[in-house]
Amino acid sequence: MPALPPVFPDPTRSQTYESVLELIGNTPLVKLNRLTEGLPASVYVKLDGFNLGGSSKDRIGLNIVREAVASGRLLPGGRIADTGAGNTAIGIALAGNATGHPSSSVPLPTLSPEKANLLAFLGVELLHGRPDVPRDDPEHWANVARARAASEERGWWSHQESNHDNPAAHIASTGPEIWHQTAGRVTHFLAQIATGGTVSGTGAYLHRRNPEIEVIATDYPDSMHSQTNLYRVAAREPGFERLEHDWPENIDLDVIDRFERRDREAAIELGWRAAREEGLLIGVSSALSLRVALDLAAEAREDDVFVVFSADSARDYVSREYNLGWLRENGYAALAERIERGELSAAPRTGGRTPRRDGELSRSLA
Repeated sequence: MPALPPVFPDPTRSQTYESVLELIGNTPLVKLNRLTEGLPASVYVKLDGFNLGGSSKDRIGLNIVREAVASGRLLPGGRIADTGAGNTAIGIALAGNATGHPSSSVPLPTLSPEKANLLAFLGVELLHGRPDVPRDDPEHWANVARARAASEERGWWSHQESNHDNPAAHIASTGPEIWHQTAGRVTHFLAQIATGGTVSGTGAYLHRRNPEIEVIATDYPDSMHSQTNLYRVAAREPGFERLEHDWPENIDLDVIDRFERRDREAAIELGWRAAREEGLLIGVSSALSLRVALDLAAEAREDDVFVVFSADSARDYVSREYNLGWLRENGYAALAERIERGELSAAPRTGGRTPRRDGELSRSLA
């Protein structure tokens, strides 16, 4: 267990910035101590909640806007429209507001009140759309975003799930940061799959530096990806060659070495434990990846170094998964009772592994 730091950081290392957009990137990497007691491997968390807008999506928002302006796809004063879970919209709004571009977003129905209020504060126009309808349905959220962009002469649909400036942001920043911060000792990188930009971009860079690094995408069994052909193709199930690639283009199966899925309750519970045992404020998707990392680290080698990507902060979930009342009202009453009694589980959980090649893991953790 680490000792308390004797002093505050050296003030001579503090910096001055010319723009708020310079506050994106170079986020901390922190070693876990209490949650990893007894485990042979080391586990670190990349805290991208330290970005300006509170999430990793600031990186892609900045890169998408910057590259679109440079290429002429986004004209001066043009409106940006896109879909997302909320953090992407915040990142795009920050970059857009700083450069004179208003934005519109079609969020998931599960958008938290905290994110909705912040988007309103930033002046983002929120539109209604659905990710759970066929792609040719006018209400599909991508079609709503595309239509909003087309409704203005200078409107532009950034289409972040297929925009290659999304993973490029992580190739240029997240990957190099992790390589530098671990002095090249990283052996496993984990991130929730989402639309693929983080795990594919960061993984691509890390593979270039060391092909033996295992890139692991994490997900829930009931995620929107479970309704696509993604996992059937990833596992090379019979007939996979003929299956439609109906998932975001930025999910790169040539980069991702395997998928690991855990249930939501396991992730939520670990998020509470991380806060109470490490003082670590990570979002639920980050806790999902951490759950997988702890499970795998229990079977790993002593010199293995796991880096878990934390996309955002627990602050975005205090009215939902990190709220006892919400847990009771949404099917997690037993978990809420355990939390109140201080009986959070330390036991590793298993299951949900989806190998990438021919039904077998491409790399072993022997």
